[in-house]
Amino acid sequence: MTTLLMRMRAPMMSWGDHSRFTIRDTRREPTKSAVIGLLCAALGRPRWEPVHDLAALKMGVRVDREGVMLCDYHTIMDSIKSSGKPGDTVLSDRYYMADADYLVGLEGDRALLETLDTALESPCWQLYFGRKSFVPSCPVQVGITELGLADALKDFQNYPTRWQQLSSKQNYTKPKREFKEPKLRCVLEVENELDVRRDVPLDWQKRLFGSRCVETKYLEVAECISLK
Repeated sequence: MTTLLMRMRAPMMSWGDHSRFTIRDTRREPTKSAVIGLLCAALGRPRWEPVHDLAALKMGVRVDREGVMLCDYHTIMDSIKSSGKPGDTVLSDRYYMADADYLVGLEGDRALLETLDTALESPCWQLYFGRKSFVPSCPVQVGITELGLADALKDFQNYPTRWQQLSSKQNYTKPKREFKEPKLRCVLEVENELDVRRDVPLDWQKRLFGSRCVETKYLEVAECISLK
């Protein structure tokens, strides 16, 4: 088994999965459609190309920092109807996660994961988290491990990762702070479970999505490193 690891951290992120009209929701962790969309941007894969190979990858998310859900009130004036005629003022509530930190894993074919890892190192298009203004605050690429998905997410703190390397650089003036995190929430894709998410992209242009089941577990972590 091979797992590709990615770190998703930013001041603001949005993970909507059933947004309609004037209410734009967000989940508390990345959706599969958002992760696959980010990978398509890294690959330079346009919306009309199929994504079946990426959708088949098994996904898991470890929430290293839960973040805070916030809401923006938007007013759009001078809108245009589908007929081309001037529309009314549109009011909308847009939710997003602030100051969250996620470790995302994808398990599957090694050749495909290596291609994705290379693309994340030098993306073809701009990477963003849900909205184009929500850009990463650190490199998304973490690397590939031969561990399975669950083990890779659990044992990540033992790896010589870019996250830990950043904290040891001499030009980094802010000290790292060690703290104890009793449990980290982990959302894993499984075959059968009552928690069903409709966030598997089937066709971007037609906005068709399939379903998957997820299971939430809590990982006991003795010590984590946080950069403040």
